[in-house]
Amino acid sequence: SPVRGRLPVVMTTGNHDPAPASSSAEALVAHTVDLIVEKGGSLDVNMREVARRAGFAHTNVYNYYPSFDDLLWEAFRRVLGIYGTHLDEGLAPGAPASSYLGRFIENIVSFPIENPGLYRFIGSDPLGPDIPTDILETVTEMKQWMLAAFRACAPRVEPAVADEAGNIVYAYIDGETFNLINARVVPGEDVAGRVTANAARLYDLLTGTPVSDDPVVHPIPPWRSDAA
Repeated sequence: SPVRGRLPVVMTTGNHDPAPASSSAEALVAHTVDLIVEKGGSLDVNMREVARRAGFAHTNVYNYYPSFDDLLWEAFRRVLGIYGTHLDEGLAPGAPASSYLGRFIENIVSFPIENPGLYRFIGSDPLGPDIPTDILETVTEMKQWMLAAFRACAPRVEPAVADEAGNIVYAYIDGETFNLINARVVPGEDVAGRVTANAARLYDLLTGTPVSDDPVVHPIPPWRSDAA
């Protein structure tokens, strides 16, 4: 996952450039994302099925994408944007740190629950061995933004301590939510509520101080149009 580095460490940067702007290329990406949602991940999605959904002969797809990996990476770009927008939802500048942290954690927890296929796609599905340079940069920026959001909730804590706490909390949420979306939980348990409460408590313990009600200076996410 973006903060934890779930992308395989053997990946190297590649030359999978972003797709050319065209309605046909856009349709192929949209249908790919739709199929990932429907199938709960990308493992059972293939070029022929995407082409059929878009009304193309599968050979015509290669006019827009040199390979299926290139199409998947373009879908990956799209889903990263969806994920980032979800993480930023309802995070208000100037909010008390305690409520800001609670909402931020709720956002992290709710995305995989509401979008299990998309989360598997960006978090655990195997993709081509070469990660495109721009995606690597986006994932790195997203990680830094998430850590900045955690730091904003603990302004009196050393940044390195807050960063370590943020990484550990995210890894905890990641593991718990993967258990949940893979049905490895006790039936009827309010896992989302438990994980949200535990994550906030864990952040308090790791930073060594309760989150205050000081107003938060909200970091502008890099995927927003008003980002600097």
